[in-house]
Amino acid sequence: MARFIHTGIAILALCIFLLCSASKVAARTYTFVSLEYLPYSQLVDGVPEGFDVELMQECFSRMGEDLKILLVPWKRALHMAMHSYVDGVFGALETPERKDKLLYSDPVRIEHISFFVRKNSKITFDGDLNKLRKHSFGVISAFSYGKNLDRFFGNELTTGRVEQVIDTEMNIAKLIKGRFDILVGDHFSTMHTLRSLGLQDAVRSLEPPVAENKIYAAFSKERNLDHLRDRFNTALQSIREDGTWDKISQKYAD
Repeated sequence: MARFIHTGIAILALCIFLLCSASKVAARTYTFVSLEYLPYSQLVDGVPEGFDVELMQECFSRMGEDLKILLVPWKRALHMAMHSYVDGVFGALETPERKDKLLYSDPVRIEHISFFVRKNSKITFDGDLNKLRKHSFGVISAFSYGKNLDRFFGNELTTGRVEQVIDTEMNIAKLIKGRFDILVGDHFSTMHTLRSLGLQDAVRSLEPPVAENKIYAAFSKERNLDHLRDRFNTALQSIREDGTWDKISQKYAD
């Protein structure tokens, strides 16, 4: 009788082991992409860091899911997400074209878009975009700056006056070299990058800010990630309610 009991226990232990092993094999890692955009997302010794990165990691940790983050040029990130080569993208604005392919989370944060000029520039801004049509601009390729600015840059009157680059550092370098007149960028990110480069005295921002945009994480429609998006929203809400969002934000405040 004891022999049968021991055999039964052994079989049960083997079944539990096999079930656990199958569970590990079946476990999935979700891959999300974005661009290097200090201090929201950046690579430090090959490891993604930044406010958006930590927020994504915290949400997925609370969801009990594994997350892999890739930081690539923004145009490539969007292409990968919208063609479902990855599970989603973060640090994104909502646009009609993107909504056809992506499921948006609740807003993650707010960005304020400003114009930046060289320190000695005579350019001023009173909120009227039409007064700036004679000037040239530097933007990040495939980046949306909000409905009004996107429409402005798409107007035929500004064709040829908008230079596209892959990141904020390159944008700053070209502004200082006089390749264009006005840099367009998230105020916090641009100021953070200027300080990291020691160039905060070479550039000034124009007032008032030109746009205020909601920023989201977006999930692949083709991969049917509605459930993941909904769980992400629940985790994001808990992060806001228990003060974790503020704690992470404070780490990157200047």
